[in-house]
Amino acid sequence: MTPEPRWTPESPWTPVTEDDPLDGLRAALAAADCGYEPRSGYQDHCWILHPVHDDGVRLRWDQVLSREGRRLADWPGTLSYLVFEGVAGADDLDGPDPAELDRATLARLVGHLARSGPLGPDTPCGGAQPPVMNRPGEEVAARRGRLGDALAHNDAMPDFRFPATWWAADGSWLVLSDVDLSATEVFGTTALIEGLLADPELDAVRRPRIAETLDG
Repeated sequence: MTPEPRWTPESPWTPVTEDDPLDGLRAALAAADCGYEPRSGYQDHCWILHPVHDDGVRLRWDQVLSREGRRLADWPGTLSYLVFEGVAGADDLDGPDPAELDRATLARLVGHLARSGPLGPDTPCGGAQPPVMNRPGEEVAARRGRLGDALAHNDAMPDFRFPATWWAADGSWLVLSDVDLSATEVFGTTALIEGLLADPELDAVRRPRIAETLDG
């Protein structure tokens, strides 16, 4: 019996064939169980923290941590739910979601990515789910599409709506939402990263890469 496709055909981002090299990333994506984090090749990077809400009011992570006199800058680990362990009332908050961005934050990020390149919303993209989400023996589940159709792709997906790793086909930027974390890592030009860090609608911070944190 042929297994049901992971992603429905209604999405404007279309499935790739198994021989698509995925812009030179296929081997790296297949080896990255929870999502691919590049070691080099980009001018800069930052993290977008997945939103936290208290009765509909968005809070920055440091606002939550300040309840216990703590700061994110002092946290030695990766950016998961563990950041908020021991914080009073943290279990009653809405978020942060693991594994993927909420729609509003995704829309904001897509806007920055579109402004960072000459093709804008027509920028060709690739996206792939991590091997940990695959069935045994399944190839990398990947798609291609326009950056401008990213939200439509998100809206078409019932589960894990956006891929863990997605990137510009020309290699100008790459985005990682590791399935074990509650923050999204963005790699790109200095101008792109500085724009994300300066955006008041995003809770974007400078933090070490996953590999640096785990090795440290």
